Amino acid sequence: MGASTSTGAEERDPVAVLRRAFGYPGFRPGQEELVRAVLSGRDALGVLPTGGGKSVCYQVPALIVDGLTLVVTPLISLMEDQVGRARTVGLRADFLSATRSVGERRAVAARAESSALDLLFVSPERLETDAFRALVDGVRIDLLAVDEAHCISEWGHDFRPAYRRIGALRRCIAGPTLALTASATPPVRADIRASLGLADPFEIVRSFDRSNLWWSVERGGTLPERLQRIHALVRREPGCSIVYAPTRRTVERVRASLARAGVVCAAYHAGLGGDERTRVQERFLGGDVRVVVATNAFGMGIDKPDVRLVVHLQLPTTLEAYYQEAGRAGRDGAPSRCIALHGPHDGRLGRAFRDRTHPPLRRLRALHRTLRAAAGEDGRVRVDDPRVVCRLGSVPRGWMRGEPEGALAALERAGALRRMGSGTDGRSHGSPEGDAVVVRRFDADRVARRRAVVTSKLRAVERYARVRGCRTAALLRYFGEVARQDCGRCDRCGWDSRVQP
Repeated sequence: MGASTSTGAEERDPVAVLRRAFGYPGFRPGQEELVRAVLSGRDALGVLPTGGGKSVCYQVPALIVDGLTLVVTPLISLMEDQVGRARTVGLRADFLSATRSVGERRAVAARAESSALDLLFVSPERLETDAFRALVDGVRIDLLAVDEAHCISEWGHDFRPAYRRIGALRRCIAGPTLALTASATPPVRADIRASLGLADPFEIVRSFDRSNLWWSVERGGTLPERLQRIHALVRREPGCSIVYAPTRRTVERVRASLARAGVVCAAYHAGLGGDERTRVQERFLGGDVRVVVATNAFGMGIDKPDVRLVVHLQLPTTLEAYYQEAGRAGRDGAPSRCIALHGPHDGRLGRAFRDRTHPPLRRLRALHRTLRAAAGEDGRVRVDDPRVVCRLGSVPRGWMRGEPEGALAALERAGALRRMGSGTDGRSHGSPEGDAVVVRRFDADRVARRRAVVTSKLRAVERYARVRGCRTAALLRYFGEVARQDCGRCDRCGWDSRVQP
């Protein structure tokens, strides 16, 4: 079985394991049902709100089942932290990623093969490597957990092509599959079930309505005017706050402005070194920093219960992203506020992002023709081929390192090309084929549909910002949930002092 070696019914009872290992008196709503479903051998899909404790849903089974629990997660940068948390509850946990040396990866694989691991974290890209396929052949996997499962869906947000291919792994695994996410609309949930091939899954969708949160969208003017408003909000809120800004440059400007006013704050974005990001997280979690100003890079894996205020300098490009980021407020159930600033020109950033990540059909069609003409008989072509570079305007170094970048990434998401020579986690490591792709059929309808979906999400954000009725109800409708009007805890309905956590 898992980390515990004693036998008996109590050692395999989920509630008893939760109390012993985690010290919790009982499960949160939705957790126990998912745990019991997968322990009975049934596939399951859980949509639990941000802060709903998704990790418990696979950690408790990992402490009970005899074989390995494999967790597929997109959070490569946080795998070490996830492993640390799992070890604190007695799990023999580890992770595989490109950040580790070849020797370390071999040692982890050896532990898995010798049944010395209960829990293993991997990225979806790693599943496709020869080394991992060999590992799967020699290891008993009793549970496959897919975290952030909305990444599977082309119609959701944060789509990652490698997630679409996780379903193929299920044919090699005897145990059930557990898909988990905090934000998925009904179409995305249907796509998750189909892509993973979930067989008659047990499904639980917790309400997206968190009764302790107050939602508001305020008119945002110029950046100096928004900064002035953020100053007022942070000064009024004595507790911890997160301020989200859309770019690294804006993050630094907001942080500097707050610091000059005497606010103890820190910046967090992908441009900082890993050690610095870790220090910011630790200072915020420890209470040494009251306010973190961040891009959307901040928040995944941050379990701070007493955030009282989340402010967005401007609304994100999707309501899924907004709900997830704003939902980091009030995880302890105490009343907390989620406030976004919005102006008439804010949509320009979202449209620019759409045009960069989902370029117009004519541009992608022209690039695909260039790639096909330059490809050999086997369909392969190097993206630094002069003909390709001429079309792109430059060699896409970031994309070759595994970062999403422009038209090539859009063609990859559409299935019109696939990278070759990738190392672990889908990243090129300087091999002769590291800059090569295989050109596939171009599906114009699929490309057009995907761009249309992104456009519809941008419009949904605009509708939310301008809604005349209850703002809480507008959010819930987006996620397919029926809600009554006049919630009493949004800027349209007014604050109700009777709101209870």
